[in-house]
Amino acid sequence: MVVDNRPHQGLVLDASPHEIVKIMELEPVSIEEGKGSLWVALDEVTDPQNLGAIIRFAYYFGVSNIVLCAYNSAWLSGVVSKASAGSLELMELRYCKNMMQSLVSSAENGWRVLGGSCTYYSFLCSESTGLRPLVERSCTQLVRIPGNIPSDANTSEFDSESARSNCESSDKEFWSFLAVESLNVSVATGVLIHHLIGKNLEGSSPKGYRQTNAAE
Repeated sequence: MVVDNRPHQGLVLDASPHEIVKIMELEPVSIEEGKGSLWVALDEVTDPQNLGAIIRFAYYFGVSNIVLCAYNSAWLSGVVSKASAGSLELMELRYCKNMMQSLVSSAENGWRVLGGSCTYYSFLCSESTGLRPLVERSCTQLVRIPGNIPSDANTSEFDSESARSNCESSDKEFWSFLAVESLNVSVATGVLIHHLIGKNLEGSSPKGYRQTNAAE
């Protein structure tokens, strides 16, 4: 009854609420401290399982911080904590009331703001509708994750211009025939995080392990 019939492994812990700090914007980039720092801003990710999985990805790859929307977003809970495999207790989290303004102000402070450009490759955003138009326009660059699409429709990886062109109505007719037309928001976020900072972790494996690439 305490856990509302959710799996509990025979143990229930009564804990104080998880602290999360409100921010307006990211501080100006510092050459010494800001270079290479990655923050993940989530625009209306409403599923607590997805939020927990993203927190797990972020902690595993060394993301500096996660910023949540104050409204229309999954909030911290036992479900999120379990999906994060404990990473919620270790990850730095923040929240903002106006995602659009926070991104614009952060960009003015020297931050590069990347956003998923269309619903078919939506990440860091709502699971069903993608980035909100005003939030999308607040990004300094739009990117996408290329999938199993014809070669004439696919261009260089994470190409912002192609991301824009692939959202045209003519392409939507093609996407409608695909059985799998998008990635889960947590999976897509993990792919993006690895692309942005995962390569910096090469060579950090324990002794006796060998780094391999996708082709191997």
